[in-house]
Amino acid sequence: MLRFLISWIGIPVLTKLCETALVEQRKSQNEVLDELVAHGIITEQQACEIADAPQWSFSVRELVTYLAALIIAVGVIRILGIAFQDASEGIIVAALYIVSAGSGFAAWKLSASEGMRQRFAEVLEMGSLGCALGATGVLLSHTELRGESIGVILMSACLLWGVYRSRITQFVGTVAMCIGANGVAISLGALLNSDRGWTAGLLMVISGSFLIYMGTTKIGAPNLSRAVGALFVVIGSIALGTDVANGRIIPIVLGIVLFAAGTILLTPELLVAGAFCIVTGIVMTVTRWIHNDMAQGLVIIATGVAMLVVLSMQVKRISSQQAIGRRAA
Repeated sequence: MLRFLISWIGIPVLTKLCETALVEQRKSQNEVLDELVAHGIITEQQACEIADAPQWSFSVRELVTYLAALIIAVGVIRILGIAFQDASEGIIVAALYIVSAGSGFAAWKLSASEGMRQRFAEVLEMGSLGCALGATGVLLSHTELRGESIGVILMSACLLWGVYRSRITQFVGTVAMCIGANGVAISLGALLNSDRGWTAGLLMVISGSFLIYMGTTKIGAPNLSRAVGALFVVIGSIALGTDVANGRIIPIVLGIVLFAAGTILLTPELLVAGAFCIVTGIVMTVTRWIHNDMAQGLVIIATGVAMLVVLSMQVKRISSQQAIGRRAA
């Protein structure tokens, strides 16, 4: 029974991927910096400054400015809500398009700047995109289109804009891409089949995989893209596992893929998501086929221990082979 569970959850796949990761292991930041120091390219002090430097740097003034702008925005929205309480939808749509155009123009003028102004321009760009999508949604609501179809149209526009801007901007393109990809998945899933959850689950897995792939390319905020993508793969895999007959193995398989990708790419968000998927799939499978609570716990523990033992043996075997190869060379 235990051997069946070990082979079933994909131990051979994990060991093979572990072997690949060990043979072609990426160097960490500290290892690269140590090599640069050893070759005299940079000094040890410069290496320490690079290692301790954050990816982004925000001043207190900038953070306070964002907080004040957020408070002002909430106040303006409240005032506009009261002012346009009795206004027609045409006036509201026109006002949203005017705000979108104004914010977009301000974002375009500030986009050539650097630092705080450039990031603020991206915030304005996000606001402009949101106003434009909101106004368009109000207009489309008066057509014969279903709400799900309107959602697909709006989220597709957001996705295309995000993909285009993700390689140019620091974060706004990635944010729009994440919202658009997952919005398309949810809206399209509801449009295709509103009574079953597996359709939306499959589309979530696809959109999440797309975001993970984009997070491995040169875009702004790739960590955000990978994290959101991994989250939706986890949600989609659980939906598939619960709604598809005998589909409880799906979270295990997708978890193995996520964990392997995280091992090769050294990305913690994929490692955490993969581990969570594997654990969830094992628990779902064990609780489905084993009805004794004590036996369920013992099987789960035995499966985890078996995974650790097999992978540890594989790591030692690969390490010894590499050591023999180095001595022979």
